[in-house]
Amino acid sequence: MKIRILLLFIVSIVFLNAQNVFLWDRDGDSTIMNPEDPWQFIGVEEHIENALIANGITPTVDYFLPDDLSSYDMIFATAGIWCSG
Repeated sequence: MKIRILLLFIVSIVFLNAQNVFLWDRDGDSTIMNPEDPWQFIGVEEHIENALIANGITPTVDYFLPDDLSSYDMIFATAGIWCSG
C-alpha cells in the first residue's frame, strides 16, 4: 500500500510539473455521447483536454504526430472507443 501511495505521489509531481503537453487525437474522429448532455456527441479527446485545462495546463491538440516530440513533457494519445483488430 505504501508503494502505491509513493508511486501516485511521484506521478502527480511529474504531472504537475509538465507544462508542455501534446494530445494526439488519433482516433479517426470517434465521438461519444456527452455524459452531461445525452443529445450531444463529443470527441473522445474532449474530456482529457478539459481536465488538463482545469489543472492549468493548455495542451497542444492535433491529428498528426509531430516529427520532433522533444519539446513536450507529456503526450496523450486517444485510440477511439472500439477495437478494430
